[in-house]
Amino acid sequence: MVFNARDHIAVDTLAGRDAQDGIAIRSDLLPPTTHDSNIRGIVDREIWDALRIPVCAAAGNRCEICGERSTRNGRSSRPDCHEKWVFEFRDDRPVQRLQRLIAVCQGCRQVQHSGLARVKGLEHEVIARLCRINRWSREQADADLDRSSARCSYLDQFDWDLDLSVLRGQIVLRDYPDMYVPAQD
Repeated sequence: MVFNARDHIAVDTLAGRDAQDGIAIRSDLLPPTTHDSNIRGIVDREIWDALRIPVCAAAGNRCEICGERSTRNGRSSRPDCHEKWVFEFRDDRPVQRLQRLIAVCQGCRQVQHSGLARVKGLEHEVIARLCRINRWSREQADADLDRSSARCSYLDQFDWDLDLSVLRGQIVLRDYPDMYVPAQD
């Protein structure tokens, strides 16, 4: 599959149940160059909790993609809080921008981490969820996994600056008051 470079910005991997194009979720792979660029790795647990718990509560403790309640070990639980990233270029600088935080169930989270699911031998669960939620055929789900892999390979060519400005006023990054962390840092 050939990846169209312009698609790296346009692909919304977490559109939600009311997506206008009928696609509620797409598989996603973050490029290895960004694996350590996440909020949970930057802030203390109590700060992460202060960010994620209200996101889940605002969603009624349901997945914002499929609407399901989260369960762990057969018991009701709070959904996971997932970081929705946009990859874009600003003045020829690659920027990984946090668009928002979103509540997701374990199954939808697995679709967003489809590479990890593959490593764990659970890719069949990702495919089944893509088919069920989007009403896709197996071929469409496979094509989406191929698209995600191609996108990841393209994005992995760059070192991404990290833009967390959407969280301005909610957290403070002592060394980065503008909430913008250059890739070399």
